[in-house]
Amino acid sequence: MKNLILAVSLLSVMCAAACAGAQAKARAMPFKSYSMDNKYFTCSIPAAWTLERDKDKDAEYKIYEIQLLAPKADKAPTSVFVSYYAKDNEDFFGYEDFVKRNSKNVAGETKNARELYEPPKNVTLAGRKAVELNRERMVYLHPETKSDESVQLKEKLYVLPAREGFYVLHFSAAKTAFLENAAVFEKIAKSFQGKP
Repeated sequence: MKNLILAVSLLSVMCAAACAGAQAKARAMPFKSYSMDNKYFTCSIPAAWTLERDKDKDAEYKIYEIQLLAPKADKAPTSVFVSYYAKDNEDFFGYEDFVKRNSKNVAGETKNARELYEPPKNVTLAGRKAVELNRERMVYLHPETKSDESVQLKEKLYVLPAREGFYVLHFSAAKTAFLENAAVFEKIAKSFQGKP
């Protein structure tokens, strides 16, 4: 029993140290301001990360988003999507529909051998009402081939309702890279400003 307590204590200390190191790294990392067209949202983004955007797709689907990619990745990329879903977007009827469809898999399950969906949590983000979603999913890296190479993804999402649509901040990384990049995502999230 003493060995178990010692092991748990040591693991907690190591986890806290890793978390503190990741937060220090995020504070030291240079960030720059980003403003989406039509002033849909602003946020700070890491200067060293790659920003991708498809303006034509934004206009077609009424989902205005950027994808940020970390400079290094394991088997799966570490990414952050910052998205504004207009009221008349092509995919969801509103933020409740998004939360409902993203808090379980397509079979309606919240837990199986490959996936774990935590219950949605009501939180406050940058002074706004938000819903936090956390999930882990095993995904195939090459679904277009016969390869069974896979990776366990860990994801965190913030969903923020607005008068005309809603916002989603979505962080995804291989489970092994999640902790070292989580502080970067939280810094982006805390800097986020969108229309009411």
